[in-house]
Amino acid sequence: MRKVLVKYFLILLVFAGLYGCGNQLDLSQFPITNNGTVNVSDTAYVLQSPVWTGFSYPKDIIIGNDQLLYVCDTKNNRIVQMDISGGVVSTRNLGDNIFPNKIAQDYNFDLLVISDSLTAVDTISVLHRFKLVNGGGLVGNARQITLLTSLYPTPNSSKLRKFTGVSIYPDNSYIITRIGPGDPIGIDPGNAILNVKGIESVTHLVKISGFQISGNSFYSIENTSGITIAKNSSTDFIIARNTQDTVSLNKVIWFNYNYSSGAYDPKFTSPSQDIVVMKFGSPGSVTQDAYSNVYVIDALRNHLYKFSSSGRLMVESFGKYGSGDGQFDTPMGVAHFSKVLYIADTKNNRIVRYKLSTDLN
Repeated sequence: MRKVLVKYFLILLVFAGLYGCGNQLDLSQFPITNNGTVNVSDTAYVLQSPVWTGFSYPKDIIIGNDQLLYVCDTKNNRIVQMDISGGVVSTRNLGDNIFPNKIAQDYNFDLLVISDSLTAVDTISVLHRFKLVNGGGLVGNARQITLLTSLYPTPNSSKLRKFTGVSIYPDNSYIITRIGPGDPIGIDPGNAILNVKGIESVTHLVKISGFQISGNSFYSIENTSGITIAKNSSTDFIIARNTQDTVSLNKVIWFNYNYSSGAYDPKFTSPSQDIVVMKFGSPGSVTQDAYSNVYVIDALRNHLYKFSSSGRLMVESFGKYGSGDGQFDTPMGVAHFSKVLYIADTKNNRIVRYKLSTDLN
């Protein structure tokens, strides 16, 4: 027993030496169990009060580069701009037939918003830019620009195409996921990832090559439902795929750019990596924290999955169906900022916030 106590004391001294000079020890990076024995600390996400209500079917949430929150309040046809304490700073109504679904913010503080626009004959996806700086930082006063619609020919066009995600590179170019029917001659299928440039209008648009437009391989981009640029990267990104079944693998794929081949390769391919073998239901949004942990919100499983940067499922993952603490109803959006996890709990019409127990004061 004495030897065991000495062993643990030495381990604690090592941790103290490594992290005692101003660096914070992220306990969530360490495995919680070792053959059923607690190793470091039990960690869990704790619901923060109050729960934010007043939304109608919120489908996405981000923490902007201005450290404000932006919510796609979809069935209220508006963007809600909030501070981190939950106070509403400004709102922007998009019109009765425009339903915002996805949102991102570039490094000029412009918002890029994907919306479903209902016309008399069909529904198309529209990408709008909102110039916040021109509006004094308020989304309600921002100048609105229509950048792109899902009818844009690449080189063909189809009314059945839809934008499903948007994220921003450090150079303020942006990347868009698109779904749609296959092309019988293979020139311009609906499933695509688009790299776009342009502020006032689109000046450059290319489809990124090297992906498979159907199936469930490591290179598949079939039925993408969200995208985020990988932390501290000018090339890499993570996608979520929302296939019709609940048994397909490779629904969350991290792509790294291969400078030698000029193509994108999946970061995780080993069956020993949890993110590879996890059978997600309907992952809709992906984000990362400062440690490059990956957060996936699953609308079908009503679950928040957290993976380490090495693809290991973290024990703090949580969620089940309901409207109480740790429960969701078809959640579709997730964001992380300053140790707080923000989730758009879509069918519960609310935004909920969670914080790790190890981060509580």
